[in-house]
Amino acid sequence: MIRLIGPALASFSLCLVAIVALRPLAIAMDLIDRPGGRKTHRGEVPLVGGVAMFLGITIGIGLLSPPESTGAAFLAAGAVLVTVGFLDDRFDVSPWMRLPVQFAAAVVLMVGTDVTVRSLGSPFGAHPIELTGIGSHAFTVLIIMAAINAFNMLDGMDGLAGTTAIIAFAALAVCAASGGNGVVLSVSLVLIGAVSAFLMFNLPARFNRDMRCFMGDAGSTLLGVAVAWLCLQVSQGTHAAAAPVTTLWFVALPLYELLWSIVRRLLRGESPFKGDGEHFHHLLLRAGFGVRAAFGVFVTLASVLALVGVLLEVAGVPEVYSFTLLVACGCGVVTLMHHSANLRSLLAEPRRRPAPLVTSAHSEAVKQGSFETEASR
Repeated sequence: MIRLIGPALASFSLCLVAIVALRPLAIAMDLIDRPGGRKTHRGEVPLVGGVAMFLGITIGIGLLSPPESTGAAFLAAGAVLVTVGFLDDRFDVSPWMRLPVQFAAAVVLMVGTDVTVRSLGSPFGAHPIELTGIGSHAFTVLIIMAAINAFNMLDGMDGLAGTTAIIAFAALAVCAASGGNGVVLSVSLVLIGAVSAFLMFNLPARFNRDMRCFMGDAGSTLLGVAVAWLCLQVSQGTHAAAAPVTTLWFVALPLYELLWSIVRRLLRGESPFKGDGEHFHHLLLRAGFGVRAAFGVFVTLASVLALVGVLLEVAGVPEVYSFTLLVACGCGVVTLMHHSANLRSLLAEPRRRPAPLVTSAHSEAVKQGSFETEASR
């Protein structure tokens, strides 16, 4: 237990300290996010979360006992993404320039970990779909890049990307523990430690208003490659602890977001990398949800979907049924998000009861200011 918790606590602690230490440096370097356009946050917020999480994860993986053999390759891929993400946060690098970097990071991760997608399981009910040679390598790189961009798209509201990543890491840890995969379990805890520290400065709450920070592209791409790495580790090879389709449940909302964004933009004749204001959290906010309420809806959906994936895996449900349900849930989530106003109506508080009749004595007391009003509170 100490070997599991110790590195996770170290990861948490270093990330926490790094955020506090890097904030003044970020302000001096003008590494801050300003409101404007689709960015509706208040004030100027330092973009130090990604670098801080990477530092915490690095020390955590380094303390694993025995050391995680493929951790060096992950850290190398993460370093590439964090560096370019840092430059993008500061100088706004073009998406087309970031793609080659993501490709390089995916290749580094694939070659360094020696884990590729060789089996897709049996999502269509027939014989297992097997990949070999260049097809296996190309699909692995595609999956990693998709995860990187999915979490990058997700990072548009306080706490969203980080909490969704923690949900995925927790689900992966459960599957790894039940399947006896100590590598994925220990690394998942390290990642949870670092992201938890970051969320103390990023959750949509009141206690952190004066110390808020964002993860930036450096952090969102780091989370994407981390999730992809662990999903490959837990679903491929001789030590696989979960079916490939099960891991899709753990990242269902980012997956739905990515696929629907690409389809939506292509149907309009736009570039799939062109940003817009129709991500799921945008739709929730536009429907009248507050930031905290939208965050709650999103996190609840992500948690339920991940839990369904775990339960289907534990129950041994055939992959064809799991995949069919996953697709059906995706259609349902997209429909739900585009009808968020109806969802808000269902979740709205019941109408308040009519105010009691005001007596003359009561009226006189109010006039004299002896009753506390909403404004005075």
